[in-house]
Amino acid sequence: MNIQKLDELNMENNRIEIYDKDNNLLKVIEPYAVESCMNPGIFKITPVKIEKTKDSIIFISENIKTEIKKQDIESGDIEVKASDFTPQRRKVKSNCTNCTNCGRCSW
Repeated sequence: MNIQKLDELNMENNRIEIYDKDNNLLKVIEPYAVESCMNPGIFKITPVKIEKTKDSIIFISENIKTEIKKQDIESGDIEVKASDFTPQRRKVKSNCTNCTNCGRCSW
């Protein structure tokens, strides 16, 4: 994907995948999702922040920065893809000791 197409996409709410020129997955960057403990299945989603500089694009998620050089994208050495992001429910601990009435175990 070239820089112009990359600029047109709204990638903040998407899962971002970074591939090398051999189509090997190098990194996945996702929005930060936190599930409500009192309302299972309800998520607060913090989108990926995107900063653009003269020479690079910086993706920030959970305070982790990933910098991609625009030159690498234009040359085809790096490809950036965006896909839908769906937060996943985390499994309940098998032996909860202090019940917080979270609703996950239907208790």
